[in-house]
Amino acid sequence: MKPQPLVLLHHAGGSAAYFEPLVKALPPDIRAVALDLPGRGRRWRETPVTTVDEAVDSLTDALTSIEGPFSIFGHSLGAYVGLALATRLEETGGRGQCTTLFASANSGPQGAALPFEGSPLSLTDEEIFEVTTQAGGGLSPQILGHPQLRRRTADLLRADFAISQSFLTKQRRTVTEADIVVCHGTDDIFTAQQIDQWRLNTTGLTEVQLFPGGHFYVEQNTAELVKTITGRLLARVT
Repeated sequence: MKPQPLVLLHHAGGSAAYFEPLVKALPPDIRAVALDLPGRGRRWRETPVTTVDEAVDSLTDALTSIEGPFSIFGHSLGAYVGLALATRLEETGGRGQCTTLFASANSGPQGAALPFEGSPLSLTDEEIFEVTTQAGGGLSPQILGHPQLRRRTADLLRADFAISQSFLTKQRRTVTEADIVVCHGTDDIFTAQQIDQWRLNTTGLTEVQLFPGGHFYVEQNTAELVKTITGRLLARVT
């Protein structure tokens, strides 16, 4: 049996490097494809994008090596980008189609509300850091205490929250054929109703998996998350 591709999409202000522990823990049956949005990781020289359509455009070329069904694990911002990517591929009829979207650490789009008004691109560094905290995330002292990293992170966060805003403005009611597995920490900011509303964005099945912890529960629950992903993907194959 060929390994099942799993595309990994990171959170706002993050990069594909966030998934390194998860990638290392996945079994050989699953082939991880961890992608960076422009402006970070291997794509740090590129200009960050600010709309969900640009984000999806920037990722599709990286999927040319995938033929047949695959799955997406999108964390926080990545959950919305993953939904937009899955529906784009369904509309265009590409070689690969997403069969399962693991929507991690985010509200169902139809019940989502962003913690700011106006455009995030106009927020100051301090304001975008506060928005990040209100959205359930946070920043390490190492970033906040390093002037260059601080400025760079603020720029990425402004761009990434603009992606979320454009998704919720234009695509919050988009519907995929993929099953959705909602993964989130028990101490995250989202209500049970917001989590349940992911079912409105699929014609397939929806299930919810809870893990101890907050917005970045992935770091403390790698082994259990691998069990969830592996069980879901291999069950679909068999």
